Amino acid sequence: MDRLIQNALIDLFADHAIGLEPDEDWLLTEGDDFPAVRGIWHEGKDGGMGRLDLDIVLDEERTIEESFGGVGGGKAGCRDALNNFARNDFHVVLAACWHAVNKEKLAVRELTAGAHRFTVYVGDFTLRGDEGTELEIPEDALSALEAAIATAPLTADVHWIRVFYGNTGDGKNQVEVLLDNEPWAAGHKAIASVEWPQRERYYSLRNFIALVPVD
Repeated sequence: MDRLIQNALIDLFADHAIGLEPDEDWLLTEGDDFPAVRGIWHEGKDGGMGRLDLDIVLDEERTIEESFGGVGGGKAGCRDALNNFARNDFHVVLAACWHAVNKEKLAVRELTAGAHRFTVYVGDFTLRGDEGTELEIPEDALSALEAAIATAPLTADVHWIRVFYGNTGDGKNQVEVLLDNEPWAAGHKAIASVEWPQRERYYSLRNFIALVPVD
């Protein structure tokens, strides 16, 4: 499975003119040690959903840690998880970490947090679980999150935010917002305050954002 993950990532990045070189479990950026990326697949129990863990090392001290569910067993599940990465985080990390910006795949804006100015790369909200139906993202979803970012005590470093919302159909909806891999109370409050579309069937939305300090 490690070979499948490495080959898929090499091909994905190569399609966007980024060369990666294998170094044991890691893929290094050609000509440099960083950024580096690796993926580890965890098979689901009793035929359940598996999980792909992706680590993207920015430097010796900072690593983006993301996980993606994969439907199906073995290679099928792993490929599904890799596709989820390609649909959601990929273009944001490509812009923030490898400085390759595709404005057709993400939104780019500037924002001040504390004393620092950032370029903000915002990915699309990606839907799972209720595909084929109309689902309009509330207009205040990002504005509420941006208001929380503006008051966050951020350092002049790259930061990343992962948003997850799950509609359970029974009113007990799921919200998780991470800032630099850690639960972020202000972000959670912002996303929980949004009136998300309610459905009888389960669906989930995922979004990834990166903030890069302006020189």
